[in-house]
Amino acid sequence: MESAMSKANGPFQQDRGGLALCPYDAELDVLLAQASAAERENIAAAQRELRGVALAKGLQFDANHAYPVCLRPTIIDADWAEQLKSAGERFIRVFDNVLELYRHDAEVRKLYRGYEPVRDLLLAAPAFRPLTRICRFDGLVAPDGRYLILETNTDCPANLFASGMATRLWRSLPNPILAAWGRDVELVPQPIVETRNLFISEMLDTYRADKGRDPSEVRIVNYNGRFTSETDLIIQGFGERGIHCEFIDLRELERGAGCVTHRGTRIDLVYNKWDLRDLVQCPDAEHYLRAVAAGDVVSVNPLACQWIYADKSILALLSDPRFGDHFSPADRRMFQRHVPWTRVVAPGRSISMEGEQVDLCDYLKRHRTRFLLKPTNATWGDGIVIGNKVQDADWQRAVDAAASNSAFVAQEYIQGHVVHCPDPATGEITPRIADLNTFIFGGKAVGFLSRANQSPIMSLYKGGAMLPVMVARH
Repeated sequence: MESAMSKANGPFQQDRGGLALCPYDAELDVLLAQASAAERENIAAAQRELRGVALAKGLQFDANHAYPVCLRPTIIDADWAEQLKSAGERFIRVFDNVLELYRHDAEVRKLYRGYEPVRDLLLAAPAFRPLTRICRFDGLVAPDGRYLILETNTDCPANLFASGMATRLWRSLPNPILAAWGRDVELVPQPIVETRNLFISEMLDTYRADKGRDPSEVRIVNYNGRFTSETDLIIQGFGERGIHCEFIDLRELERGAGCVTHRGTRIDLVYNKWDLRDLVQCPDAEHYLRAVAAGDVVSVNPLACQWIYADKSILALLSDPRFGDHFSPADRRMFQRHVPWTRVVAPGRSISMEGEQVDLCDYLKRHRTRFLLKPTNATWGDGIVIGNKVQDADWQRAVDAAASNSAFVAQEYIQGHVVHCPDPATGEITPRIADLNTFIFGGKAVGFLSRANQSPIMSLYKGGAMLPVMVARH
């Protein structure tokens, strides 16, 4: 994975400029960019039909958000896909070493200052490995062809059901884009698409690994109703296995002697749908979190994943040379290939992108267009400040504000590759920035998700489109 990708099976520069993920994907892009007015209308009509069928089948995030599946797929080469899968699986193994670094290294803990009140809880990890059973790595392909992981999503990622459902629906309907393309290609199956309820299987496998039996009672645990996506699908999936599951608020749970109960019923397995930043110093959550840490109930993922691995500070740890001695040479090469330059924003010295010692805040202020600021543990693109999208005075204030609480990272700005695709609602063909994400279940890569947006923020909640992924052999 550390060697440079060949142009035959990885991203490559196109003759007309820009970057394509593979020759097949480039062909689709040319087809859409050059479509005639009649072809565009035909595509728009098919896109509206796809949206209508998706809504009729209940394919949506929640009651307020239709799932924006797009007619245009993203096509990646099978050999390159294998490289990305291997890298993703290796990152999962590295993450479990990070927990030990956090346990023993004071400098590593400084990256995670906000979690000091709950340090004893997240260190009380269960015995099974990997700790991260469910995650989605979100990444962009940089102009130089590197695939860079921007988000680790080891807490409660979305699209675990909807991505596979949307892809199966997409391929069941007539598609004028693929018809016009006309190629007959060999596709590599993706487990997250082909295996219905794969997420449920992984949840059950995790419980068996810890307890040696199947669970009887499962709860999706929420706090104040902030995250609800796919909860109905999770409940339905467990129901099909004969296992009772409900969506509840954590304040409905009670801790007993070595157990957690809900309305008098002992709970075996929980999946948490929340932002754990809300719970670091939350009296409502203390008894429940202590029960999870004690192993009174099995949590997917464990608390260490939801606080330490999901926090963007982990990318600062992996990309900062001052922590390099904690990792093997092969791991460091992998980080150079797949982790963007990232630093926790705080006053003091750091190492620049050029490898020089600099005052971090001054360096960020002088190079506004090269960076963005992100809250260390937030979702949906909330709180992001993109340097090349704001005025200099606003950027200066944002850097100062970020440095005042050490709850932000600065990250190099990556210009993702651009594709042409129809809008999920209207069918109008426009250029959008696209990403590529990898699902990892039980330490194994199980498939891909691609999103495209006119904004650099890829969230499907903020105007993004979901592009089904085809893994193709040339």
